[in-house]
Amino acid sequence: MPRLRLRPGEQPSNVDRASSRIGAARAYGIVFLSGSALSLAYPEADLAPLAWVAVAPLLVAACRVPVRRGLGLGVSFGLGFFGILLVWISYIGWIGWALLVMLEAAFLGLFGMAWALASRIDNRGLRLVLAPALWVAVEFLRSIWPLGGFTWGHLAQSQHNVTWMLKAASIGGGWAIGFILVLASALLAEGWRSWFSGGRRAVAAWAAAAVAVLAAPVLVSASFAGGAPVRIAIVQGNVPRDFSGSGYAKELAIMDSHRRLTEKLDSQDLDLVVWPESAVGLDAISNPDAVETITEAARAVGVPMIIGGNLDVGSERYKVMAFQVSPSGQVVDSYQKTHLVPFGEYVPARDLLGFIPLLDQVPRDAIPADEPTLFDVAGGKVATVISFEGDFGSLVRERIALGGRLLVVATNTSTWGYSAASAQHVALSQVRAAENGVWVAHAAISGISAFIAPDGTVVASTPLWTATTLVREVRFAEGSTFYARTGDWLPWGSMAVSIAGLLLAARHKLLR
Repeated sequence: MPRLRLRPGEQPSNVDRASSRIGAARAYGIVFLSGSALSLAYPEADLAPLAWVAVAPLLVAACRVPVRRGLGLGVSFGLGFFGILLVWISYIGWIGWALLVMLEAAFLGLFGMAWALASRIDNRGLRLVLAPALWVAVEFLRSIWPLGGFTWGHLAQSQHNVTWMLKAASIGGGWAIGFILVLASALLAEGWRSWFSGGRRAVAAWAAAAVAVLAAPVLVSASFAGGAPVRIAIVQGNVPRDFSGSGYAKELAIMDSHRRLTEKLDSQDLDLVVWPESAVGLDAISNPDAVETITEAARAVGVPMIIGGNLDVGSERYKVMAFQVSPSGQVVDSYQKTHLVPFGEYVPARDLLGFIPLLDQVPRDAIPADEPTLFDVAGGKVATVISFEGDFGSLVRERIALGGRLLVVATNTSTWGYSAASAQHVALSQVRAAENGVWVAHAAISGISAFIAPDGTVVASTPLWTATTLVREVRFAEGSTFYARTGDWLPWGSMAVSIAGLLLAARHKLLR
């Protein structure tokens, strides 16, 4: 990276001296490797401490460089990060993987470009605030756009097993964890600059400040759900991997597996049984085989059930549902999925894109609902989300703010085989538990199913591709966390700070 051109009599700043130590080609390589290293902080490598430092090289390399180079450095970081983290997407095709990786990397290119401009501000304190604010703002943007957004790879997900770090989520959501991690990286980046600009005595102080920031969530009170107890069974019926029959026969086999496992639970003294997404792949209201299977299972176990199923809407459309079933087998309430998976449950602009062979894997489109539904079951309010919806902290928070005091995540990750996708999905449910201070029953059709405590700890789980049940006594929450009550104040605040900082930086650049 060539040194910045200075005006006559102008002296290079400490930031400029540090950045100029890195050659252009080497800078791209370093940030690509640091992005790749960040992916290892997530399941299943689970080297969480890598996320404490991995953003620092990008902050150094993109500091006060031309905006175009900041864009390129951010994209390079993103390609290394998302390329590894999302490799399981290749199960449906490498083209889909490449397109998603490039889209998500573009968001980190936006971060790199914004940081290249914002880092020109001479005030060190402002720079330290702007780095995490910009990161959280970009995470927020990619969680809502395009097509409803994508949250996989949010920094909070990497800390799913770091219980003290998850405490921060109860105050500011998963966004707070991302803010803390990037602030720590920004402090380390300042220490690196001090080292190469002659202020080596200050390096220890910068490192100590980073450690203090990382440890700060310890001071937050732990979440605890102390309400009425409820004994829940998750039924993981599994999907036949080498089934040779027709699609209809396969759906019957899946339903029958769930029924048989449920019937074996009749002596467990349960309050609720949960079947995962796609446990009933046939129309749960009108298909006689589905109705018979559900009725037999409910009557055998003798307690309410929440089951994942579908409703047909003609031959080309359907609804993704969760049904509340009475002990007698009657559907007494239902929840229709509100946030669908683009190119998974529907094809945007199908008339224009229908010629793409890859989209044949999505033969019909699901219909989203407008409003959530809470189930009155087992003596409390149960919020249910279906698969992809559980990845969105803002969406889940709305259900808890409406009165949900226990969260059921019904999911089907069988498409992703033995990849890390299932473990990564559970990690997101751990963040949701900590954000809202509620127990989570994470029910997956082929694994991993889990019970997650309000502090984000997985207290029981199942292996992949095993037909089994999981039983646990949990409790309804008596209240809600600060985040559940107040919402996304941190990402919106980060957006405001980022815009103000960028305007200030642009003015600063013009005046120099």
